[in-house]
Amino acid sequence: MKFKHLGLIGIAFMLASCSSAQIKANYEKMPQYVKDQPSVQESDKTALGSLWSDNSSSLVSDIKASHVGDLVTVVVSEQIASQNTSQTQTSENSSTNSGLTTLLGLQNRIFSALNLASGGGNNLANFGGSNSYKGSGTNQSSNTLTATIEARIIKALPNNRFFIRGEKQVYTNGEENTVVLTGIISKYDISSSNTIDSNLISDAKIYYNGKGVVSDTHNIGWLAKLWQLIRPF
Repeated sequence: MKFKHLGLIGIAFMLASCSSAQIKANYEKMPQYVKDQPSVQESDKTALGSLWSDNSSSLVSDIKASHVGDLVTVVVSEQIASQNTSQTQTSENSSTNSGLTTLLGLQNRIFSALNLASGGGNNLANFGGSNSYKGSGTNQSSNTLTATIEARIIKALPNNRFFIRGEKQVYTNGEENTVVLTGIISKYDISSSNTIDSNLISDAKIYYNGKGVVSDTHNIGWLAKLWQLIRPF
């Protein structure tokens, strides 16, 4: 019995410690379809007698991220709101009557033994029942995330697209906040100030997590997680 309890406690600790790390690892992964796409090879051809190559910055255009390793500023402004409402109502009524009219001519003796008047109007069994259920529920949530993060071009893709990744960790007053962002951007969506809004990122994955006293108050304790795991209903 001791080993059983220790095993359940161990599972609870694993759920508490590994869940956040696994979620972060999933957000950091490069999608498989991005890995399968060929990388755009940068050419370094210099015209004969010229000081400029294909990778040189233009003298007349703004300096924007365009090569692997370049940085682009991502302005994260995400607001997600959801509301779910459900109502359920069921009702059921049933009634069953059973009577005895004739039984090999012995029905009168049976009625007499049961102190019942003879006739088919007497019910030997009468069953009835009703069942009703009514339930309603509402779930409403709202989340807002605002941040500015420097992301780096990890892979140059065809059609002037880039796969980017950025991470920021801020530690203040015993609270550690981590933001991880990955996704695909278009070269033409980068502004003249080398910034891009998060709503212009394709297949964006934004991971935000906090550790500290304030964040712990919003997390479920390990005992509550254990109870949710083993409760039968």
